[in-house]
Amino acid sequence: MFMSKLYKNYMNIVSRFNAWRSRFPWNEGMFMDGRCYVWEPGFLLRHLKGQHRGRIEVGRNFKCINSLVHNAFGMIQPTFFNVFPRGTLRIGDNVGISGTTISVSEAVTIGNNVLIGSGCLITDTDGHPMDIEKRHVPNYYDYVVNSPVVIGDDVFIGARSIILKGVNIGQGAVVGAGSVVTKDVPPHTIVAGNPAKVVKVISD
Repeated sequence: MFMSKLYKNYMNIVSRFNAWRSRFPWNEGMFMDGRCYVWEPGFLLRHLKGQHRGRIEVGRNFKCINSLVHNAFGMIQPTFFNVFPRGTLRIGDNVGISGTTISVSEAVTIGNNVLIGSGCLITDTDGHPMDIEKRHVPNYYDYVVNSPVVIGDDVFIGARSIILKGVNIGQGAVVGAGSVVTKDVPPHTIVAGNPAKVVKVISD
């Protein structure tokens, strides 16, 4: 009992330290295994243009896994939160994320009790214009298409999956490992493949 409490207090201190050095907002019950990375504008953008990263909101009991110690599938990278100045990332309660990249230009919302496997990518933006000529102009980002991503409660996203812009994943859905999700996922279904398609309905 004593050793269990001592270990819990130790891990709480370690998690706080990892969140602090990652510049990630701390919240009650957080477990931060190793350092994650949060995008920050460079020195000149911050001090000359007053540009800062976007908003990150985190619920209770968030678990962020960034090392091999706590992930049996291995880690391609630590978790990377790339939230641009006008973007908002909302993470609900009891969410677990392992070695994932989340890129937010507008909005990504993750519900409660969501699990996101190792090596996933979630993005609400194309990153570059689809038009060839616009892709090479200095202000190319003005032509990039963004669309919010919403991941409902109780969703499980398998390792190495990609969730693209504009996708809404319904409550209780499962995304099979290695899937590329380009369209909305109905609640309580299993999707898999590239592009991801419904392969099963989850019955009560």
